[in-house]
Amino acid sequence: MFFRQSLHIDESIRPFLANIGISLFQDFVNYSTGKLVSRPVKCHVRTLHLEVAGEKRKYFLKQAGTQSIQVALKAWCRLQWPRSDTARELLILELFRDHEIPVMKPVAWGERRVCGWPIRGFILLEEVIGKEFVEVYRAASLRNRRRLMWVHGELMGALHHRGIESKVHPRDLICISQDYTTFQKCLVVIDRERGRTHSINISLEDRGRTLAEIWIKGAFTIGRGGRSELLAFLAGYFRATGMWGLNKASRENVVNSVMHRAANILDTDSRFETLRAEFKGKYGFT
Repeated sequence: MFFRQSLHIDESIRPFLANIGISLFQDFVNYSTGKLVSRPVKCHVRTLHLEVAGEKRKYFLKQAGTQSIQVALKAWCRLQWPRSDTARELLILELFRDHEIPVMKPVAWGERRVCGWPIRGFILLEEVIGKEFVEVYRAASLRNRRRLMWVHGELMGALHHRGIESKVHPRDLICISQDYTTFQKCLVVIDRERGRTHSINISLEDRGRTLAEIWIKGAFTIGRGGRSELLAFLAGYFRATGMWGLNKASRENVVNSVMHRAANILDTDSRFETLRAEFKGKYGFT
């Protein structure tokens, strides 16, 4: 079919969207009233407020434009339809939910295609009520920082144990409670535009690289954590993957991969130029 358009709106929210004049596909993609909260290089993300059953609720509307011709050509060469940013995020959110990883809830979405090429799309996500992980971490005591890093590591371990290759940085987490006994009780993952849409077998080397990038690049958001926090992060990871107390060699391989990748980032990323000596001295990088 030359032209195709899809639209889904949860029935629980449909009448409240209609109250503010949003019921059709073009209403979502042309919406410009809400505050723009996305970075310039990313797709437009606007806030949207609704009065639902006498309660004011906040949503985030992600508006996607035309998929790049390079991405479309690669898909067509594989005899596949190009996947829009909207479709990708929906599949990733579904993958997380299927594996019991707390994640944002989509309540409406849609896309428009021409000859299979995505030209417009949107996804409306319900706000997660809580505080940003970065904010909570910065204000926490050392004891609670260790607990926060433990549940963050546990989350990453749960993802890798289930074959989900996804980098969840501190800025991608919302704390919904102060119960840090397990990540399911306190964390919700947001912003899943990137990553694989299906489970894969993740090598120990790839696991180490991912953990290193999350830990080192976290310096830009949560600050430079101490060695005890890194150990808590890895302990949570090993607990979730089943490596703790079972396979010392595998744990050592992951740690070695983390340290190797971290050292490489420090040496090659100019943003860390002023931090290299401190990081290398603190964690023994060579």
